[in-house]
Amino acid sequence: MANNDFLSVMVRDVELVYPKLDQPYKFNTAAKRSEPADARAQGASYSCSWLMSADAAGTLHTQLKAHFEACRPNETFGKVFGFKKIDDNAFQFSAKRNSVNGKGDLAQKPTVIDGQKQPMTDLNIWSGSRGNLRVTAYPVTAPDGTQGVSLLLDVTQITKVVTGGAGGLDDFDEIAPKSDPALDDFSTVKVENPFASVAAAPAANDLGDEIPF
Repeated sequence: MANNDFLSVMVRDVELVYPKLDQPYKFNTAAKRSEPADARAQGASYSCSWLMSADAAGTLHTQLKAHFEACRPNETFGKVFGFKKIDDNAFQFSAKRNSVNGKGDLAQKPTVIDGQKQPMTDLNIWSGSRGNLRVTAYPVTAPDGTQGVSLLLDVTQITKVVTGGAGGLDDFDEIAPKSDPALDDFSTVKVENPFASVAAAPAANDLGDEIPF
């Protein structure tokens, strides 16, 4: 990929969902939940999701789609990987970073800082926390041929910490909600300025990770 394929995007003041930042996790298909995993286990990764209103999600989705089309003008945009509709006014985006890079070496952990931009040591962070994220967006092609944009987790700033979870509901993070199947369709969302609320700047290609679909 060329360096201009990588776009650094700021997401500000959002509710975090299923933050898995303390160590790598992987999904246990039998237990239907994510569990702590060795960093070298296949599929192990750090990850964090966040919620946005329809308007804010439409703004971000429009920006990511435009980035894909600028990078691959002759290809057809399919989706933003890790994006889904929760209800009519709540949409979820997800970003992750594999714990092992494409060369088989341990990858750099995502950075987690507090409101004073200091590194956090206690990463027992649960859904309901709030914060800002910097993610890297880049065009990818999934194994099934679907083309779109993937989001790589870079920096998470925690501005409000929730610990202990809401009755352990984070155990159910991988169960997809029942919703409109047209999860990626923002054609009806009106956005006056697609870039008004999302700051972005080109990022260097220093990822070294497998594509985190």
